[in-house]
Amino acid sequence: MNATCNGRRHAMKRRAEWGMVLVLGVLAGCAGMQSGPEPDGRMPDRVALVTPALDPSDRDRLEQVRAALAGGSPAAAGRQLERVEDDHRFHPDVLMLRAMVARHLDRPGRAVRALEALLDQSPQHAAAANDLALLYRQQGRIDQATALLRQALEANPDRPQLHYNLAVLSELYLLDLEQALTHYRRYQSLTDAEDEEVALWIRDLERRVE
Repeated sequence: MNATCNGRRHAMKRRAEWGMVLVLGVLAGCAGMQSGPEPDGRMPDRVALVTPALDPSDRDRLEQVRAALAGGSPAAAGRQLERVEDDHRFHPDVLMLRAMVARHLDRPGRAVRALEALLDQSPQHAAAANDLALLYRQQGRIDQATALLRQALEANPDRPQLHYNLAVLSELYLLDLEQALTHYRRYQSLTDAEDEEVALWIRDLERRVE
């Protein structure tokens, strides 16, 4: 009985720590995560600010920011980012990296503001929506986190991390086991290799919803 309880506590702990697995950790670049016009050619309701294009030296500096973060030096990353921010404060890549740096420096409020500004420009930005939802969850703003993930999934239905995080929210906070099961299954179907622990959670939920 103790082993079963301990195993379940471990599984619940991993699920509860979902906020630590931010898509902010995708250091290969942020520009590819942006969305353009909607499928019918219409632009999103919110219009992006027109910001100057990044020149090669600016892009090099942003790569240095990513490298510093990957190397565990957020303060150095922040200093590099400041060299780009004067001219490109509202560029999507700069906003995303600002949020990354802020979170690594334990400044969640600054991270939230950067991600909110990014979503004002690009409402369908999957990574920003995911990470902002995680930060909202950490602040106890469960309804806002849930709404943000659902909205992000409408525009990006094939993003596995969005399904995973909505599943965790549904199970642990909303107590909607059927919705959790739906999104865990979808997460598994979208990943290249099956997550064995998530497979166990799915079987557990299947028993609980019967």
